[in-house]
Amino acid sequence: MKRRGFTLIESLIALVVLSIGLLGAAATLLGSLGAHADALRRAAALELVRDVADRIRANAVARSAYDTSVAAPAGPECSAESPCDGAARAALDSAHFYTAAHVSFPFDATSADIHFEPAAGPAAPDRYEITLRFPARSQPGVMDVVGLTVLAFAPVAGA
Repeated sequence: MKRRGFTLIESLIALVVLSIGLLGAAATLLGSLGAHADALRRAAALELVRDVADRIRANAVARSAYDTSVAAPAGPECSAESPCDGAARAALDSAHFYTAAHVSFPFDATSADIHFEPAAGPAAPDRYEITLRFPARSQPGVMDVVGLTVLAFAPVAGA
């Protein structure tokens, strides 16, 4: 007598093989979602770093006032009646960078630093190392780092 169709054992084996394949696809999808989230976090960090770099370029007279390793002097409050000088603007920009970094990446290990190296001569540019470190979500215990080096020339009289 010939049997037609599938037996129950064959059907169960096919279901197990299909389930293993779907679990692999689900793991791949979850991995790609985690990588996408990390990429979005790096893009946000890069935007913060680029923002402070633009602020440094716009306030070239402040120069060393952007260095976060040196305590910034408490400047006067800026208002419409009393606009900021360069050092006060640099202190506000540095505080904005630090605050925005800790709001965007609310972890104790997050650090936002600006390191200033003055020019070695009149034709050399000042150098700013802007660094933002924050914990990576996909790899616990690993710090993600976004950094940017800005070369800025001192303002020239009459320019």
